[in-house]
Amino acid sequence: MGYFLPYNYTKTGITIIPCLGLMMFSLLVKTIDGAERYFFAAICGVYYSIVYSNSLAIYILIYCLIAFVRSYIVKLESFSLIESMVFCCLTIFAQESVLYWLMWITNMTRYPISSFLLMRILPTLIVNLILSMGVYWVYNKVKIEVE
Repeated sequence: MGYFLPYNYTKTGITIIPCLGLMMFSLLVKTIDGAERYFFAAICGVYYSIVYSNSLAIYILIYCLIAFVRSYIVKLESFSLIESMVFCCLTIFAQESVLYWLMWITNMTRYPISSFLLMRILPTLIVNLILSMGVYWVYNKVKIEVE
């Protein structure tokens, strides 16, 4: 079970992390108004920190940052399929990069950056690119209207 957890930076084989929740969060957060979106982001970050990482509270900051970027920098109300796929992949890449950098500077991992990119980021992005089509379809089926 430990091999499939998101913070497995010591394995030498390919690690793929399906980020379905993060992709749906990045699409859904625009539909929540004002301060509630940051409260929602903080709750999602706390949940992810407790359930998956068991210690890295950085997820609270990452999810709040995603909410800010989605709400104020990316002004699109809705994405096309291609835009959604690109935005989801960029979000996953940014999250994984921040986590790797944090673990590197705290000496929790000595995983080389080249191995990290080839054995974790690239496979994760390819799989999540395919999964993002399903997330986009589900998001559009249960889309909440922005007031």
